[in-house]
Amino acid sequence: MGFDITLVKNIHFGVKLSTNQFELLKEIYENRNIIDFLEVILPCDFSKHDLFRIKDLSLPYSIHLPHSKYGIDFGSIESQESNSALIEKINSNLKIFNQLKPLCYILHPESGDIDLSIQNIKKLKITPLAIENMPYKSIFGGFLLGFSAKTISKYFQVIPNLEFCFDLNHAIKAGLSNHNMNYQKLFKSFVNLKKPILYHISNGNLDIEFDEHLPLIFGQYDLSKIKHFLLEQNSLVFLTFETPRTSEKGIMDDLNNIKQFIRS
Repeated sequence: MGFDITLVKNIHFGVKLSTNQFELLKEIYENRNIIDFLEVILPCDFSKHDLFRIKDLSLPYSIHLPHSKYGIDFGSIESQESNSALIEKINSNLKIFNQLKPLCYILHPESGDIDLSIQNIKKLKITPLAIENMPYKSIFGGFLLGFSAKTISKYFQVIPNLEFCFDLNHAIKAGLSNHNMNYQKLFKSFVNLKKPILYHISNGNLDIEFDEHLPLIFGQYDLSKIKHFLLEQNSLVFLTFETPRTSEKGIMDDLNNIKQFIRS
């Protein structure tokens, strides 16, 4: 497909899939010269079998914990019953989780009360946990926690061992809401706060403030500036493509998005 990985040699590419999409693994493994790692979406109703399947993966992986799309909102008192049930399920399976070796467990701060959000995160006994920055505006209405370096900094102050998953798309969306669209200045405000363990990328429009997760071929982001920023980092960059698939039967869309990024 015309990939020249040497152009982005400090960037490792990851694709996202849920535990019920492991039929894609065969094709992913066939493209491991391009795809370096996986990001696995863990459902609320995960089973021990799911965890053992993750343990047996042949590529490095991160694990994304459930969020508001699945009824989990660590900062919302209305979601506290679901929050507590998920936390209890994870902690009660700690013996199996301790056998996993993810790059990190990604979680969202979500919405509502920052102190409740922090309280819930501190109850989780799995490590390493990585908090992801959010857009300012939620697709469900209202506003989100952790949308700027300033608002996410409290998490790192209170939970020193917390890692950082830097979502570039979310940062741009929050920048739109706060009239800050200097890519370098915006991105550096986050990475100067905490060195990211993982990055997320997708495209979006500059007149829409909530999350879109568009393919890289669509949208209005300056991908060349994003790539330049990532190439400037003095370490390996683990970059997950949070872009949609037109077909769940293959990974051609993932490969096309990676190609578009390299060419940008």
